[in-house]
Amino acid sequence: MNDGIFHDYLAANPQLTSFFAQSPAQRHDWNIPAREWAPSLAQAIRQYQGRIGASSAFRGDEAVIATGQQPGLLTGPLYTIYKAITAIRLARELTALRNMPCVPVFWLATDDHDFEEARTARVLNKNGQPLALTYAPEADVRGMPMHRVPVESSLHAIIDRAASETRGSEFRHEITAFLHESLDASDSFADWTARIMARLFEGSGLVFFAAHLPEARRAAAPIMERALQEPLAVARLANEAARELEALGYEPQVRKHDHECAFFIETEGKRQKVVFAENRFHVGSPPKTHTREAMAAFLRAEPECFSPNALWRPIVQQHLFPVVAYVGGPGEIAYWAQLKPVFTFAELPMPTVYPRAQALLTTEKLSALREMCNVSLRDLMGPPDALMEKALRASTENDAIRRLRAHRKRIEEALRGFAQDMGASDRHAAELAEKFEKTALSRLDRLERALLMTDKARVATARARLERLGNALVPERKPQERAYCVASFLFEYGWELIPRLIETLDIESFHMNEVEL
Repeated sequence: MNDGIFHDYLAANPQLTSFFAQSPAQRHDWNIPAREWAPSLAQAIRQYQGRIGASSAFRGDEAVIATGQQPGLLTGPLYTIYKAITAIRLARELTALRNMPCVPVFWLATDDHDFEEARTARVLNKNGQPLALTYAPEADVRGMPMHRVPVESSLHAIIDRAASETRGSEFRHEITAFLHESLDASDSFADWTARIMARLFEGSGLVFFAAHLPEARRAAAPIMERALQEPLAVARLANEAARELEALGYEPQVRKHDHECAFFIETEGKRQKVVFAENRFHVGSPPKTHTREAMAAFLRAEPECFSPNALWRPIVQQHLFPVVAYVGGPGEIAYWAQLKPVFTFAELPMPTVYPRAQALLTTEKLSALREMCNVSLRDLMGPPDALMEKALRASTENDAIRRLRAHRKRIEEALRGFAQDMGASDRHAAELAEKFEKTALSRLDRLERALLMTDKARVATARARLERLGNALVPERKPQERAYCVASFLFEYGWELIPRLIETLDIESFHMNEVEL
């Protein structure tokens, strides 16, 4: 995640303006592309909705708010849910604001092949401890796109463990049953993710798009041909933008190898990287070599084998849909900062990049515990010693500490007067007096810390409280939304959790939403 670019983008820093199309805050000024979706693509997407159990409907001439994510175990981290919610809300609000139909489209990156990232989901168990659930298929899935990764029977055990280990309620049985039934109905890891997402967002209007659909690959063939004609242009343009960002003091999100092409080729069930060198395309390892003419003929004959890389995917998305805005997280916004020249190269309009909602799911008990410990989220993600000290200061009040604090006020006043008086003589005396004052105050701090730690029972209580807060809100000192999956809360709060979040989350402030469940 690139915090520098993300924070400056939110702050509308003028030096970043030229790297993006439009400001996310100026919705009245957004360009609204008006064109129909390709009829064959629209029909394929309708059929896909029916197959995964989605209830979304669309005409096929609406403007689009796009977002997306690769498939993940139990839908992956919570930020996937927040991206979808932001797209839904933004589409509704833009429809009302501009008086034109706009639909949210969730791009399931079913052609992604990073299974290592997708195979693990984390939940908070009933004992307040993080629990990792990992899918380890017997099949060799290395290099497989997600739409080919099989769903094996071991996933049923993962469902049962998630259901039994997390806090539950009367909703547990229904949700567990659905997860088992949807798994049995799925033909791939990506398909199972899609079915869960469709049930989570039932009735929301969210349209699901699978990147591996043959009709989508065929519809994308003209823009893929553009990437073939100048195979190194995308890497070059992205790297040039990276150097410009670096010159402004930012750390670029993406750096591509000079010979890397903007697309992959799927052969023998694997997704293969493509490089271009010595006027030839080289596919996979060990590489198979193709001339320009042969690769162009391959694309014309079998466009279903071609898929874009992360930099070219937004271009394909814009080619397929009239996208008004793309909803992304901090890392995505950082790499979109390198894409404006790529859109220009593709002769397509760059959409507005809209920050997804950020959220923290908490409870009344956790909120009370935070208040008792007097700690913020920033504190919880900070150094453990400082966190413990702050919590103890809020809860510890023995006779020795009361006396120290009473004397400290007088000592500080005396030291301040001493330093001022010494400063009246000469500069050297002033410097020595100021140094003495800092040393004395530092020793008082150390004395108070030592006194705070003398009550072992209170220290143990504070440590347990902080561990509970940390595990629930910032596991491993990371944002909750990047650690836990929706299953961590679903068995307790049921399907209505998602409609509640759709109505509750503030998508306009770009600040953390704290939602008390």
